[in-house]
Amino acid sequence: MKGFKLNFKYVRKQTLFFLTIVIFIVIVIESIPKQTQRIVILPNMSAKQIGKLLKRSKLILDEEIFRWMIFFTNTEKKLKPGVYEISFSLTTLPIIHSFVRGPKAIKVTIPEGFTTEQIAERLYEKKVISDPIEFISYVKTNNLEGYLFPETYFFTTEQNIKTIVDRMLNEFYNNYKPEFTKRAYELKLTTHQVVVLASIIEKEGKSFEEKRLISGVFHNRLRKGWYLESCATVRYALKKFKEPLTYKDLQVNSVYNTYKRLGLPPHPICNPGLDSIKAALYPAETDAMFFFTPNNNTHIFSRYYNQHLDKQKSTKNDKKNKS
Repeated sequence: MKGFKLNFKYVRKQTLFFLTIVIFIVIVIESIPKQTQRIVILPNMSAKQIGKLLKRSKLILDEEIFRWMIFFTNTEKKLKPGVYEISFSLTTLPIIHSFVRGPKAIKVTIPEGFTTEQIAERLYEKKVISDPIEFISYVKTNNLEGYLFPETYFFTTEQNIKTIVDRMLNEFYNNYKPEFTKRAYELKLTTHQVVVLASIIEKEGKSFEEKRLISGVFHNRLRKGWYLESCATVRYALKKFKEPLTYKDLQVNSVYNTYKRLGLPPHPICNPGLDSIKAALYPAETDAMFFFTPNNNTHIFSRYYNQHLDKQKSTKNDKKNKS
């Protein structure tokens, strides 16, 4: 009996030593940086289907091990669909942990006044979408320019375009309050017309107070049946966003040229923020009919055209004197 007890202790000691070595080796192997593969887990995929996908991609040794680990950790209903960057795992536990945690969130900030093209470019740079042209086409086809609300979002890699756009649309309607609809009715404007006007104001003004004054000028012009004469709409028509506009540019034949066409353009020229929407709905009370920007930072307003010309001339003379 004494010999038996001694052998038992010896076997147990050797077993523990062996298990310790095995665990150490597994930990070392799991911690070694490995090449990753992109794996797409679709909604409602079972553990069995995911296991087959991982085995086929050579990311696990055996799909049965994966299924048993899912069973023992009770995580089958916690696996989240999405796009993952996964590396090979002996135990499959790091992979399961990734699926339970969900796809890595990518922070994307969409500034106020971004066009659809700029949004597509940013999403592509952040690897949220793989085809910016497809994104632009989807937005343009559905006439959604103006409704992609500027905000900070969290997306995943190569997310579905409709899902991305729907998120932005939901954010727009969450911010477009019921009182805005009532106010638009008072102004005899549709929601779409409000967004179009807000998009022009977004491109013309910077501070909220200046935006309200610019809005006041535009409302005055619309009431009198004047041309809006917004340079921002011409820039949008020509896709000329940085270089100075010429007199020839102002003659461009486009539905967006508010120097040549009365009323509002048919669609927004960018995606306006909340301040610009509020400015469109609640313009400042002003008798001004004209404004210009002498230095891209401030605006100078006038009631009469002669005043407008005199102020422009005075500003040019001041610049010459300073230089």
